[in-house]
Amino acid sequence: MFQKEIFNLSDPFNYDNDYNYAKLKPMEFWDEVAKKYVHWNKIYDKVYSGNEMYPDWFTGGKLNTCYNVLDIQAKNPLKRDQNALIYECPYLKKTIILTYYQLYEKVCEFSRVLLNLNICKDDNVLIYMPNIIESPIAMLSCARIGATHCVLFDGYSVKSLIDRIETITPKLIITSNYGILNDEIIEFTPNLIKAIELSKYKPNSVITLFRKDSIKGSGSKIIENIPTIPNTLNWEEEINKIKENKQTPYYEYVSVESSHPLYILYTSGTTGNSKAVVRSNGSHMVGIKYQNSSLLSNYQTQTTFSHTSIGWLSFHNFLYGILSFGHIFVMFEGGVVKPKHMTEDIWEIIEKHKVNYTLALAKTIRYLIKSDKDARIIHSKYNLSNLKAIWTGGEVIEESISDYIINFLKVQSLRAYGQTETGFVFFYCYNNDNYNIPHNTSGLPLPSSKPSILSENGLELGVNEIGEIAFKLPLAPGFTTTFYKNEEKFKELFKKFPGYYNPGDLGFKDKNGFYGIVSRADDQIKIGGNKIQLNAIETSILKHPLILECCSIGIYNPDCYNVPIGLLVLKQEIKNNNDLLKLKTEINSIISKDIDSLAHLRKTIIVPQLPKTKSGKIPRQIISKFLNETNYQLPDNVCDVEMFYEIKNLYIKVQ
Repeated sequence: MFQKEIFNLSDPFNYDNDYNYAKLKPMEFWDEVAKKYVHWNKIYDKVYSGNEMYPDWFTGGKLNTCYNVLDIQAKNPLKRDQNALIYECPYLKKTIILTYYQLYEKVCEFSRVLLNLNICKDDNVLIYMPNIIESPIAMLSCARIGATHCVLFDGYSVKSLIDRIETITPKLIITSNYGILNDEIIEFTPNLIKAIELSKYKPNSVITLFRKDSIKGSGSKIIENIPTIPNTLNWEEEINKIKENKQTPYYEYVSVESSHPLYILYTSGTTGNSKAVVRSNGSHMVGIKYQNSSLLSNYQTQTTFSHTSIGWLSFHNFLYGILSFGHIFVMFEGGVVKPKHMTEDIWEIIEKHKVNYTLALAKTIRYLIKSDKDARIIHSKYNLSNLKAIWTGGEVIEESISDYIINFLKVQSLRAYGQTETGFVFFYCYNNDNYNIPHNTSGLPLPSSKPSILSENGLELGVNEIGEIAFKLPLAPGFTTTFYKNEEKFKELFKKFPGYYNPGDLGFKDKNGFYGIVSRADDQIKIGGNKIQLNAIETSILKHPLILECCSIGIYNPDCYNVPIGLLVLKQEIKNNNDLLKLKTEINSIISKDIDSLAHLRKTIIVPQLPKTKSGKIPRQIISKFLNETNYQLPDNVCDVEMFYEIKNLYIKVQ
C-alpha cells in the first residue's frame, strides 16, 4: 500500500508546499485557508458546491467582513493603538492618522447612522466620494451592517451617474461637496443633483460630507459656490444626533451568508462600457486573506502606500486585505499626473511614513526614466531605506520599468496581473530565495489558479509560444459571482474556451513555468499575415528620448490589412514638419531593430495628452474604434470626450 501524502497549509508561506497542496487537494486546501484566516459566526456546510461557472464557495457559512477586517484588530491589545489608516493630501498639506481603535469607533458611529436611516443587509448604498478618510469609513460601515456598497470614481458625468443610480437602485447615496484631483478642486454635487433629478429611480436619502479644508485664493470661492443637494443630510449632524439622542455606536454587527454581496464595483471601461462586478462576502474574505498571507503574515507590521482611487479594485483589496492582517495602509488624495506628483509627492510620503510597499503607475516610472535616469535626484532628496518593493500593474509593463526599479531605485519590482473580475492577482509575483522572477513575466501561478496558453482553436501551446491566456474552471474564491443585472455579459467570459475563464489577454509560459502577459488579445494587428503586438510597438516608441507617453493602434486599410499609427506625447515641442519627419524616421528605425519594418508607423500624431480611463489606463480599443468606425458612439463612461475629437481632427490633418 502507498502511504497517503499529507499536506498542511504552510506557515511561514512556502510556495511549493501550497501550490502542490492546492493542486492535489483543492477543497481541503481552501477549507484550511478559510478556517485559519477567517472568523465565521457559523461554519459553512460545504467548502464548494454549485457548478464550475457559478461556484458557491463556503455554502451555509455566515460571517461579517468588517469584523474580520477591523474588530479583530481593535480588540487586540497589541494592535488597537497602532496606526491603521493614514490619509495624505499634498495639495492641502494635510495628514490624518487613525489607529485601529479610532477607526473602529468611527465605523461603529457611522454604522449607527446607517441603521437610523433604516439601511439593512438587503439594501445597496452608492458611495460617490473622493479619496478622503470618510470613504473607507463608509465602506466598512456598510460591510458592518451587511449592506452592499458600490463605490464610484470622482468626476462622473451626469449620464453615467444616472446609469449607476438606475442600475444599482441605492436606498442611500453618500457623497461629499468636493475632492482634490491634480491640484484642482473637483465638485461632486452639481452632477449628482442633475442625475438624481433626471433619474427614474430616487434614493430614500442622501448624506453629504461638507468638507471644511482651509483653501486660499480662488479655491475658497469655488467651495462657497458649490450647490447643495436638496434635502441632503449632513454627515456631521447625523453623527451628532447619535450623541444628542444618547445612542451608542453600533458595536454589534450583522452576520451575513457567505454568498451575500459585499460590494458592486464597476470595471475601468478600457474596452468599452463598464461592467458591474459583484463580489460576495465569504469567498472575498477567504481569497483576499490568502492572497495577502504570502506577503503580510510572515513579517512584523508593514506599511503599504497606494495613490489609487477608492473606485479601483486595488484600493478595495488594500483596504480589506492589509487591515485584516493588522498592518498600516496609507491612502492618498490628489492624483499622480504632474511632474511634482511623480518626482516629489509620492516619495515624500514614502519617506515620511517609512513605507515598505507601494504601488506605482507605469507612467510614473517611465517619467522618472527620462527625467532622473539613474535615480540620483530621488536618492539625494529622499530616504527610501524602508521601501522593499514597488508594485506596477494595470497594463503591460515593459522590462525597462522593472530594470529601473531594481537597478536604480534599488528595491524589488513586483508586476501584478489581475482584473476587477478576478478580485486578486493570478500570479505569485514576490521574489524570494527560491524564485528569481524574470522581468518579462508576472510570476508563477497562484496556488489554485490553473492557467494555460491556448491557440485561437483552444489548443494548448508550448514554451514561449504566444497565445491567449485562460484559466481552468472553477476559479478560486474571490472571483466575481456575476455582473450586476447583466447575466448574459457575464456568461461571455466563458464562451470562447469552454471550461475556462478567458480574460482577453495574450501571454506565454517560459521553460521554468513563469507566465508573462504580452498584450490584450485585441491589441494586436495582422500585417502581411504577421501578428504584431501593439504594445511591443509602444515599447520601441518609448525608447526615443523625446517621447513621454504613447499609444499605438491599428488603422483599417483599403487594401484589407491594418497599418499601425502612433499617438505621441512629447517632452518638448516639435518646431516644424522637418523635425516631425525626423522623429518619425528615428522611431521607425528603433521599431525595425526591435520588431520588423512591417511594424513601421504610417502616421505619427503629436497630441497634448492621451485619453485615460478613471483607473489611469489608455483605452486603446475605444480610440481605435473611434478613428476607424465612422458611426462609432463613445461609451457613456468615457472621460475627456473633447480629447477624442481633438485626436480625430489631428489624425485627419496628418498625411
